[in-house]
Amino acid sequence: MNRLAVPYFKIESFGAVDGPGIRLVIFAQGCYYRCLYCHNPESWDTKKNVKSISVEEIISLYLKNKEFYKKGGITISGGDPTLYLDFLRELAKTCHDQKISLAIDTAGVNFIPTNELKFKQICKYKPLWIVDIKHINQQKHKQLTGVTEQREIKLIEFLDKNNQIFWIRQVFIPKITDSKNDLMKLGKFLKKLKNMEQFEFLPYHNLAIDKYKKLKIKYPLNATKLPTKKQITAAMNYILNKE
Repeated sequence: MNRLAVPYFKIESFGAVDGPGIRLVIFAQGCYYRCLYCHNPESWDTKKNVKSISVEEIISLYLKNKEFYKKGGITISGGDPTLYLDFLRELAKTCHDQKISLAIDTAGVNFIPTNELKFKQICKYKPLWIVDIKHINQQKHKQLTGVTEQREIKLIEFLDKNNQIFWIRQVFIPKITDSKNDLMKLGKFLKKLKNMEQFEFLPYHNLAIDKYKKLKIKYPLNATKLPTKKQITAAMNYILNKE
């Protein structure tokens, strides 16, 4: 088995929100986006000296608790795992060969034209893609992430074209991702997709404030209130064109 390895900052043995079933979740180090609501700021630095784990070691961890993962599998998250495409290809191949469900949780931060071939090679092994849309509005995407290019949107279009099964998530943030016009635009985008299995709003939370304090980083959304169920329901109605 190939000894390709990925730097990581956290491993969860029994993840329940990172794909179907109970899953082994590896959180890869590094991300190009700087989302205002990011709850893993410790994952940003691609040069940070952290531990690394190989494909072989991930499979070994999975097999130790295989009975618990019968309806689940392995999820590679982050940070953003698409920074390590060669590793992802090897992990996807190995999981496919061993009939292990693999989910790739990403915002597609490394989806650029020169990398399309590597993404196609990963697609060959049919992982489940879980893609985080940051913002459907390009200008607001820049304000939210610090990056103008909506690489996750391009990745979703690519996955749909290549007949990949994917989930889509977006964080619901009052006064940032709650505009009626933006939500209706998002709904029109989602409606065009043929291979989207599910869409989910993730309510904004501020549980990472203590992390920011420890890292001596100013938390940018201190004044932002937590969303209510009523707000999220209304937003979903705009997406579904049920206003």
